Amino acid sequence: MAVRMDADRPGPRTAELLSALRVLVEAGPQAREAAEEGVELAARLDLLLAEAAPASRRADLLRAGPEQRRYALAAMAELRLLVREAERERTEQRFAQVSVDLLRGQDRDPAGLSARVDFESRPGEYHSRLAEAASGGLAPTG
Repeated sequence: MAVRMDADRPGPRTAELLSALRVLVEAGPQAREAAEEGVELAARLDLLLAEAAPASRRADLLRAGPEQRRYALAAMAELRLLVREAERERTEQRFAQVSVDLLRGQDRDPAGLSARVDFESRPGEYHSRLAEAASGGLAPTG
C-alpha cells in the first residue's frame, strides 16, 4: 500500500495525519520496544500470578495439595526474580517515559504547521511510523 503525504499541499486530513504521526515519531523506536516488552511481561506475569494464587493467603496454601503448593511456591520465587530484574533494568521508568511521550499528544496547531515542518526534516521516520501503523504494528493488543 502506498500512501502519499504531501506537506506542501496542506489539506486538513494531511495535517491531522502528520500531527498524529508526529506523536509516534517523537516517541521514537523505544515506544515500540516498550510496547513489545510490555506484552511479553504481561504474558509472563499472567501465568506466574495464576500459578502463585494459592500462595496469596496462608489458608489457601494449607488447603492446596502438595503439587499445587510446589507450583505456587516456585511461581512466587520466579515472580520475585522477575520483579528484581525489572527493577534492575529500570523497566518501570522506561514504561513511564514512553507513556508520557505518547500521552503528550498532538500539538494544538489545527493547520499542522509544526508537524509539516518536522515531516519535511525527517520524512523517513514519518513514513516508517505510517507503515507500521498501516500494517497493524502499532495497534494495541490484548
